[in-house]
Amino acid sequence: MKRRSIATEADASQLEEAVVRSAAKALAKLADLHSASDVLHTLWSMKFKPVGFDPLDSESPLNIIEQLNQTFTYIASARALRILIRLHPEFAPFALNLGTAGGTDIESTHGDGVACEVFAAVNTSNNQKLRNDLLKVSTTHAAHKYVFFMCPGFDEGRQRHLERLPGVQVWSVGGAV
Repeated sequence: MKRRSIATEADASQLEEAVVRSAAKALAKLADLHSASDVLHTLWSMKFKPVGFDPLDSESPLNIIEQLNQTFTYIASARALRILIRLHPEFAPFALNLGTAGGTDIESTHGDGVACEVFAAVNTSNNQKLRNDLLKVSTTHAAHKYVFFMCPGFDEGRQRHLERLPGVQVWSVGGAV
């Protein structure tokens, strides 16, 4: 698991900039790897070989499928943090829990101020992600509970029509990069 402390919007921007650096490096490597005469080899390499990079460490190889999955979750998290810092500066710094771990994806580091889940998906019903994240964050003792998501077709902002549990706000961080 990767745990980061994010206190300012600049910290959140640095997180996103690291993700962009790794994305650029992976795309350059894919351009070198790709052969029009053997497209299946290119796709095989993308899935099974470390032709991508850890989104937060452009020196650490990773398969491109994992990089894709992590990239947009990390960008959604950085954007969620910017929103949280504007809404609740009194709870900064926030702990950002990336990867698989207990607890919530973003939480206040002191007290039970804020708890958030974050996801990026093609739509909000994929794998019942929104439903599951709403349930997870609703069980916390935080005073302010959120689910943030990145999906195509949603502008940044609160999505009241998706709020299904009392006390849990649902926000889109925007649907495009």
